[in-house]
Amino acid sequence: MSISPASLDDAVEDALKHAYAHDGTCLRFTNTWCIVLADRDPEYKALLNGSGENFADGRPVADAIAKRAGMLSAHVRGPSFFEQVLDRGRVAGVRHFFYGADEATLAKLTAVVAERYPGAIIAGRLAPPFGTAEELCAPELLDRIDIASPDIVWVGLGTPKQDIVATRVALELGVTTAAVGAAFDFLAGTKAVAPMWMRAAKLEWLFRFVSEPRRLWQRYTVGIYDYQRIVWRDRRRMA
Repeated sequence: MSISPASLDDAVEDALKHAYAHDGTCLRFTNTWCIVLADRDPEYKALLNGSGENFADGRPVADAIAKRAGMLSAHVRGPSFFEQVLDRGRVAGVRHFFYGADEATLAKLTAVVAERYPGAIIAGRLAPPFGTAEELCAPELLDRIDIASPDIVWVGLGTPKQDIVATRVALELGVTTAAVGAAFDFLAGTKAVAPMWMRAAKLEWLFRFVSEPRRLWQRYTVGIYDYQRIVWRDRRRMA
């Protein structure tokens, strides 16, 4: 997979450039689960290696990219990226659209953004009905996004659905998109965020696992095993 060796600051600057250009770029945030799913599903792997850019969200992925590129850090944490683009985009009047979650979460998110980042422009928000990635790209839904004239569309639908939808929206509407997972819930306060010391110790995954074991058990048990298997397989290939 192609993953950009970028720092968080680099990724934010890159996102703002794409937002201003309206060039239809999809930004995705890659963790070990993404790599496991891509290894299982050739279509998903092709999507991640197609149009758009991938940043290293998960710590193991970020550490591997940083080591290969000779960087101190290549960690682009999706929720941190989300907040920094909201903050820095205020100067140029970047128009944001939130797509995903439910209406209650989006309402809280909009209120928090208004309080924490005054002047940030929320062009619109849409909590779509439950459905497949194809259904979430229906013309009537894309029209509701398009009519708001956003500069960047934030997609929070969970992996891999959000990557598929964000890529499709970028290509169909020619707008920058970013698939940011649980970032909506974290900023809205509907899900707990790992304390800073756990993030610094690279234990955010453990906090999330304990917080949502029923939803995330496969990602942090079978997924970790499969990721290590992929790493060792690729090391043997490169030896």
